[in-house]
Amino acid sequence: MNVRRICAVSMMIVLAALVGCASGGGSQTGTGAIETTAGSTASSTTSTTDAQGFERNLGPAEIAYQSAKQFMSAGNYTEAIANLEKAVSIKPAYLEAWSDLGRAYSDRKDYEKGIAAYEKALELSPGNEALIAQIGYNYLNLEQYDKAAEYYGMLVQKDPNNYIGNVNLAFIAQRNGNNSDAITYYEKALESNPTDATTMGTLANLYGERGDTAKRYEYLERAIEAAPDNHQFKKQLARAYFNDKNYEKAVPLYESLVTIYPDDADLHKRLGFALSQTDRKNEAPAELEKAIELGAGDSFTWAILAKIYNENGMYQKAIDASKSGLALKQGEAAFLNYQWGEALSKLGDYEGAIVRFEQVVSMRDATWSGPAEKQIERQQKLIQRRKAEKEKEMYE
Repeated sequence: MNVRRICAVSMMIVLAALVGCASGGGSQTGTGAIETTAGSTASSTTSTTDAQGFERNLGPAEIAYQSAKQFMSAGNYTEAIANLEKAVSIKPAYLEAWSDLGRAYSDRKDYEKGIAAYEKALELSPGNEALIAQIGYNYLNLEQYDKAAEYYGMLVQKDPNNYIGNVNLAFIAQRNGNNSDAITYYEKALESNPTDATTMGTLANLYGERGDTAKRYEYLERAIEAAPDNHQFKKQLARAYFNDKNYEKAVPLYESLVTIYPDDADLHKRLGFALSQTDRKNEAPAELEKAIELGAGDSFTWAILAKIYNENGMYQKAIDASKSGLALKQGEAAFLNYQWGEALSKLGDYEGAIVRFEQVVSMRDATWSGPAEKQIERQQKLIQRRKAEKEKEMYE
């Protein structure tokens, strides 16, 4: 008994009562007839009832095609392909079978055979946009970008606003380093699909690479509006404002994000730093302390925290933060020692401050060594002033 024929027929009976078969077991003959146990043969066609309740006959090609669809639904591409190949060999002009054969090969990542099947389908249905798009998709997966562009170009030539054509031509242009064409195609795609937040995000990145910050902000804001539940766009916009030192606009975005991701140390750290650069710097320590609590206690974070403590008049905390950052031995030693020295100076320990500032000078740090030299001179003057004041008190 031929197992493939029995499986195919039984599946159709169970799912839709589409196919009837002769009673008794049997095996498939070379002519396509079903031989019964009594030795007689049944017709190679079978009957089914359509949606209107009328009976119609299914030939061998249709039987193979219906079987293939069930195998595909079950994820059995080997059997599905075998049945589809049989269907098109019996009925070469079977459009649906060729199309599904292309899909089966594509799903199995056999893209070259997928293209061949889709091309056969396209011969039967010239200009079919879905088939053209699928051929382009397979060429993309084969990384044959010129061929993919050829087929997606057919879609755009037929309809300049074709979304699939424009968005894939944009991807190909972007991959080839032609960002100007990529932007043109992506913006054309948006005309057809104005709520495509992913394309807006891509455009934001492309404009960012071009240095057009206004356009970058515009597309990220549009992406947030189009997909409010996709918080990645909000993260992108917050980081864009942060990197451009537009802290006033970064702060509300980070404040929103930390309510969504309360355990994200990096978000708390960025919010703390952004706050420190606004007139709300007194709120910054709490966010940086939270970042450290959540595991973002790197030397730079401790240094920023020490600086903010100094700016807020919390000098002992600045010293403690500096010591914690230096204990990690992860860098930022000049930054941390400078903050330590500044805190000591504010507390009146000018000699201790000089020790810290001398450490900074010896590191020859491009940012902090110069200011540290000036601080040493200042501490020495403060020491002299204090000495003079004490001497004056002795004579009074």
